[in-house]
Amino acid sequence: MISFIVPCHNYGYNLEKCVKSILSNEKSLIKEILIINDSSTDNTKQVASKLIKLSKKIFYFEKNFKNLSKTMNFGISKLKSNSIISKIDADDYIKKNYAHLLLRFFNSNNLDFLYSNLIIKEVSNNKLFYKNQKIKKIFKFIKYPHGSGCLIKKSLWKKVGGFNEKNFYQDDYDFWLKINKLKDTKIGYMDKSLYVYNKHNKNMSKNLVKKNFTKIKIFLKNLI
Repeated sequence: MISFIVPCHNYGYNLEKCVKSILSNEKSLIKEILIINDSSTDNTKQVASKLIKLSKKIFYFEKNFKNLSKTMNFGISKLKSNSIISKIDADDYIKKNYAHLLLRFFNSNNLDFLYSNLIIKEVSNNKLFYKNQKIKKIFKFIKYPHGSGCLIKKSLWKKVGGFNEKNFYQDDYDFWLKINKLKDTKIGYMDKSLYVYNKHNKNMSKNLVKKNFTKIKIFLKNLI
């Protein structure tokens, strides 16, 4: 079963679509869904209050971290079991066969971490693009998969000390480098596109200067 964590900062307008996309997956494969409202000033709380009535598996938390790494660490610490984790950003959504296909591949290959491809949706014009995320071993310390839409064993999160809460950007890159440095980590890739990434002008990744500066710092810290 998968424990889904949905961090949300001012994405109340899409939160319902996101959570309902998770619920459209096989119910038996959903352990729990944690909505974590981090410092939102929009209608996130109101939307979440309606969503928690849809299923006993949905739980809601409010925090004032303004930090995605802290939000994720908090969410994982609240999980009821040592289950498999998947982060779904509140402004994105997943396909109805996401849990079934990823979990089957994850378990059959006895993995610790699994990533796949992305469907990128340009919000401004509704155009869809498919992004192949497969990373060759030679590039594994330079390239990295999108941090959301992956499956992660909670035990792996514990082993690397969670997400680095000093990082306000590139938390997924830092986590990727740390798990790749572990000799016994089994990382897998599945050639499927099951996660829809909504690309818009509010994405954190739009701040390219801070993003690239942080990426260099993380690379040097982890590999030199």
